[in-house]
Amino acid sequence: MKKKTIVIILGCLLLAIGCLFLILSKTGTVGKNKITSSLFAVKDTNNITKIFIADMTGLHSLLVRHEDGWYVQDSVKATQQKVNDLLSTIHNITLQQVVAKTAQSNINKMMSVNAIKVEIYQNAPKFKLFGIPFFTKNRKVKTYYMGPSTMDNVANFAILEGFDEPCIVHIPGFRGFLTPFYAYNPVDWYSCDLFETKITRIQSLLVEDFEHPEESFYVEKSGPRFFSLYNYRNEQITDYDTVKLLDMLAEYRDKNYERYISNMPTSTKDSIIRFNHFKTITLTDVDGKKTTLDMYRKLEIDPYYLDAIVGGIERADEEPYNRDNFYAVLNGDNSHLVQCQYFHFDRQIQPLSYFLKQQ
Repeated sequence: MKKKTIVIILGCLLLAIGCLFLILSKTGTVGKNKITSSLFAVKDTNNITKIFIADMTGLHSLLVRHEDGWYVQDSVKATQQKVNDLLSTIHNITLQQVVAKTAQSNINKMMSVNAIKVEIYQNAPKFKLFGIPFFTKNRKVKTYYMGPSTMDNVANFAILEGFDEPCIVHIPGFRGFLTPFYAYNPVDWYSCDLFETKITRIQSLLVEDFEHPEESFYVEKSGPRFFSLYNYRNEQITDYDTVKLLDMLAEYRDKNYERYISNMPTSTKDSIIRFNHFKTITLTDVDGKKTTLDMYRKLEIDPYYLDAIVGGIERADEEPYNRDNFYAVLNGDNSHLVQCQYFHFDRQIQPLSYFLKQQ
């Protein structure tokens, strides 16, 4: 009797396993991917946690979702609009057709030397049973290789991992190829934002002038849209131009750099940081978050300056600095040197005397 009971239990267990396998096969968790228009797409982009993009040389970008937005290589803030465009592409990418058998060999050869690898990670369950998710964790949910564009430049060749045949993919209604959305150089994702603090969120501002220390100053919030001004001796200044000060503070809501410097020799960068430091701005918001920008002169010996030296003209009051641009380092990270425009930071680099009322 016991043997018969055991056989029945084992039979029921095997039947249950078979049913589960059948359910998972139909949902696509087990077995080959079905050929559908959404074969490459990830529809739930809100749960995407990481996106890894790499070219065939090993250059790669890793985009990671944090609570306050997306970051490149898990450390540098990414441009949100570019990430949004990528997420939209991941959501809307559509299989147009499978490449004809006669052309697959050539396409595979082309893809082997000219393709971008894309890995998408998501908080996803291993499988769902009757709509209930099981074993949810951060896992890789999609890997594909984005190849070059088609002859008409409105689609791309692509290969999905686990699906042997090369395909043609596009975004319906979009006239263009998709590779620009998959930037594998991390620099292409870097956010250009330096300051983005509204005046109502500013608690204090320290501007240190290393060329003229007496022009340094400190600003502290003393009430709603009211600020106190102090000189480099920490003495409060009561007679100053309120409009000029408020205009300067208001511009911290949107300050960015012009370009990221990626090919400067280390020795040159170290020399600039050591000798050309002219200002440091430290802004603290009402939550205590500090943003520091160190500014450095950009050396540039222009033809006029060289002619003056050769001609013996004394110009001791002028330095061979670029008059349009300067370098900067954000929050002490010397590995990221950026270039800014003096024009864009005109009010931020003004000396203390600029804010004092004329006698």
